[in-house]
Amino acid sequence: MNPTPTQATPPGKGLVDQLIGAWPVMVLAHNEERHIEACLDSIFAADPDRRFEVYVMANGCTDRTEAIVSNYGRKRPEVHLVSIQMGDKCNAWNVFIHETIKASCPGRDIYFFMDGDATAEAGAFKAMSLGLDRVPHANAAAAVPLTGRNAARDREAMVQEHALVANLYALRGSFVDRLQVQGVRVPLKLEGDDGMIGAFVKWDLAPTTNGTDDKRIVVCPDAGFRFESFKPTRLSDWKVYWKRAVRYGRRNYEFRLLGPLIETQGMGAVPRDVQDIYRQAEGLTLRWQGPYTLTNWVALRQMRRIGRQRST
Repeated sequence: MNPTPTQATPPGKGLVDQLIGAWPVMVLAHNEERHIEACLDSIFAADPDRRFEVYVMANGCTDRTEAIVSNYGRKRPEVHLVSIQMGDKCNAWNVFIHETIKASCPGRDIYFFMDGDATAEAGAFKAMSLGLDRVPHANAAAAVPLTGRNAARDREAMVQEHALVANLYALRGSFVDRLQVQGVRVPLKLEGDDGMIGAFVKWDLAPTTNGTDDKRIVVCPDAGFRFESFKPTRLSDWKVYWKRAVRYGRRNYEFRLLGPLIETQGMGAVPRDVQDIYRQAEGLTLRWQGPYTLTNWVALRQMRRIGRQRST
């Protein structure tokens, strides 16, 4: 796979020696000035008997996120700002896996991943670590949502489907090592980054020979996270909800294209940029899905337009 071009400022390594044994946490942040401090506070409060080293992957931020993280790091030197010019969460994840870890926290038994607009509940990190200890077969441990309109239903679905979501999860260190050795990257601009990472885990990085093994993900009901829920009375939330619904539609179509491609051709078929396969969106069909049919139509129209532009 081709390497992803990045512009990142690596964290200082002055504390690396004394932080060996600390749990590394990657936090994805794009314009999270409202949430990032609460996110960082929750990490240290969740398991106060553990040491952490936190890497905030600030990607394409145009607000005060980077300044807030820098100030926070003066109080807690375990918090490192990684400044990335490109505003893309998938690229930021790739930078952490292939650059930040190698430079600052290589060879750990476990790595944690978190969204900058989420907060971790008490005991969340320890519960995921214990989950991986209990299930040596698993490559990943997933935390569950405690907020949201359908939190209980979402938790049940995660347990049944052995799913992980980007808000909070963990990867076994040996699996991360193999991601690095094989040069595995999440495609740029992909909407369903957590779905793609979950697929990597369940395939054990060998889809053509292993198929899908749900037990590679252990869901940990004792590991919880929270996020700010949708408020129907807030107009701005409706705008966010519309954009999110369109993105979810695009995510569904992207996986209808990516899944068969990778399952038949292997990890080498993962595109550098997901829009490289948008030309194939002409063959996708719009299906009735109630009120989401409209947002799916918008998503499919966007993909086809981008695909045609890339063909010229």
